[in-house]
Amino acid sequence: MPHRKIRLAFNLSILALWLLFAAFYAFSAFERAENYLYDKIYQRVSPVDSRVAVIGIDDASIARLGQWPWPRSMMAAVVDKLAEGGAVAVGIDVLYDTPGTREEGEDEKFALALERAGNVVLAVYGLFRSRVTEKMTADELVTPIEALNVTRLAHVNGLTESDGVIRRGLFELSYQGNIYRSLAYETAKIYKGDFQDDIPLDFAGRYYVKYTGNSRWYRPLSFADVYEGRVPPAYFKGKLVLIGLYAQGVAKDWHFTSIDGEKPTYGVEIHANKLQQFLSGDYLRDLPGRISFGIFALFSITGAALFIRHKPKTGLCALAALLASYGALAYLIADAGYVMPMLYAPVFCSVSYFAALMGHYVETHLNEARIKTTFGKYMAPPVVKKILDEGEEGLRLGGTRRDVTVLFVDLRGFTPLSESITPEEVVHILNEYLDLVASCIHRHGGTLDKFIGDAAMALWGAPYDMEDHAIAAVRAAMAMSGKSAELSRKLKAMYGKDVGFGIGINSGDAIIGNIGAAFRMDYTAIGDAVNTAARLESNAKPGQILVSQATADKLFGHDIPMNFLGGLKVKGKTEEIPVYEIL
Repeated sequence: MPHRKIRLAFNLSILALWLLFAAFYAFSAFERAENYLYDKIYQRVSPVDSRVAVIGIDDASIARLGQWPWPRSMMAAVVDKLAEGGAVAVGIDVLYDTPGTREEGEDEKFALALERAGNVVLAVYGLFRSRVTEKMTADELVTPIEALNVTRLAHVNGLTESDGVIRRGLFELSYQGNIYRSLAYETAKIYKGDFQDDIPLDFAGRYYVKYTGNSRWYRPLSFADVYEGRVPPAYFKGKLVLIGLYAQGVAKDWHFTSIDGEKPTYGVEIHANKLQQFLSGDYLRDLPGRISFGIFALFSITGAALFIRHKPKTGLCALAALLASYGALAYLIADAGYVMPMLYAPVFCSVSYFAALMGHYVETHLNEARIKTTFGKYMAPPVVKKILDEGEEGLRLGGTRRDVTVLFVDLRGFTPLSESITPEEVVHILNEYLDLVASCIHRHGGTLDKFIGDAAMALWGAPYDMEDHAIAAVRAAMAMSGKSAELSRKLKAMYGKDVGFGIGINSGDAIIGNIGAAFRMDYTAIGDAVNTAARLESNAKPGQILVSQATADKLFGHDIPMNFLGGLKVKGKTEEIPVYEIL
């Protein structure tokens, strides 16, 4: 039952984690990270279209032609030069919302130049209370003065995202029932005709801008050079020309773009990037929402299921396979020109794997604790630990030769006592004695091998190596002998019968391991060293601790008092063995 509860809690935590990531997906919680990834994947520098020309109202022009704004007759003169040279279309990224004040009749001169050219687009600018709305309806609109309303009008609004970067262009905005499309589109339309249906737009009328290059990529011409004739009009034959501010001190008409987020790009250059995209017809499209979420759900749910069902090593292989597959799919989708959220599925798979790893760890830890608690009552804790450490290997039949010390202890006088008391009292007294024996063995680092009726067998030096195992075994025997005295006196007073421990200890090589059948085995020791220890115990008197020569040799110099008893004839031995008594 505890195992099932742990598994249920683990599964519910993974489900809660998935629902959290689904909410992250729905509300674009990773927007900044997704934007960064989008910039790296979808924006690539490419050659400039030779049909696009940019004329910048730059610092050099202001130094030569005077303080901005200039008389509009200057812009009229440039428009005439472009028309003379055969420019296909001209887009002017400058707002003329107030009458000119530098020269008499300058607005009329400019209006006549616009009429003569017939291919110039002037700018309007929409003001919005909300950043992004459906169909982008402006609350106010800045337009050219009435005298200049003799040409095409187009908006020059740029939409920055939460990190201040322009990634998408606004195709059109509306104001009081009128539709104003972008400056780049209206300029391209003069050359291509109407191609609105080819542009993939979102709910707000936005499209992804595929930037050609960063700041100064279009090598803008200086306005003064064009105005003063240093650039021949013939240079503009067949070109689409954009004119705009290119000086920081004049107006803040610069922004950060997704191809060069660290350096600002002037607005007229951003329009040039859009214009080139319209000329090439190369667009990015959002992957349909259902397909995009389906990909997230497929990879995330598959990953969660694999991590829940399999062990951490297999789960790690599954994570690597999922991330590789997702990366390949994302590459194909991007290569096909589709944009989708890319981080949610791989991040969820990675987080859920580590959550599963922690869950497996907790489950394994709790299971091990439960096994130790349960089986520690039936076998020595060191043996339980060895089995848990080695897994199935620790449960195989077989053994290894090890140098160990073996102790046998038996309760002398217990049989006569048990005949005179009730069975319940027999069990109580036996448990009390055996608990005393087991505590002394464990306290001195021994492994309690087994109980044999009113006797017990213990090992030192197995299942783990132990220095001075003979000394530890003898000290455990001395502790047993000392602590049994009080219990012996109590039983003598209660039942009139005397009991005591007889202990035998021997050191030597023995075969240590799992002995028995495949379905029932004991972790124990076998060999002559074990038999000799048992023979010594059978010859020990109540309260006596007998050790062999092999054990005694390991005790010399360790301040353990001994008395040599001479040779002892034991069963199974043709010759007497030297025996010592621990005092």
